[in-house]
Amino acid sequence: MIQRIQTVYFIIVMLLLVALLSGVEIFGFPTAKGYLSYSVFGIQEFKSADAATLGKAQNFQRSVLFYFVIGLVLFTYYVMMSYKNLKKQFKLARLVFGFYFIGLVIILVLGSIGLIAPKAIGIQLGLGYYLCVVGLPFSYFALKGVQKDKEILESLDRLR
Repeated sequence: MIQRIQTVYFIIVMLLLVALLSGVEIFGFPTAKGYLSYSVFGIQEFKSADAATLGKAQNFQRSVLFYFVIGLVLFTYYVMMSYKNLKKQFKLARLVFGFYFIGLVIILVLGSIGLIAPKAIGIQLGLGYYLCVVGLPFSYFALKGVQKDKEILESLDRLR
């Protein structure tokens, strides 16, 4: 199982998603009164130096992104472990790529338009943003690896 390249790609995707669960900032929004930080745990508000509470975070809103990331990690693990049935694994790998792509587009659109923090002055990209974007090609490479294995087995079946 580990000798297959798509297993390595699936592991990389899971590691990048788990890194998001450490609380790294996806977007940062400077405001007039402070700073808003968006991670998988939600938006946290940091007060300005005038209020003398800089660095203390208060939950501003809860995020469903946390549950989406956990679900995607578990689903990716399930897809990786279903290597004995390549047709099933190929269908599930397409779902992983599709869910990852849709989730990434939703995060990027909501963050770049400013719907996450409407009172923000600007937007700053955090490390979590780059972790999200880097994981998408690895998801695609895993899908292509499963597809290649499936095609090889189908060609061997034709030779028999």
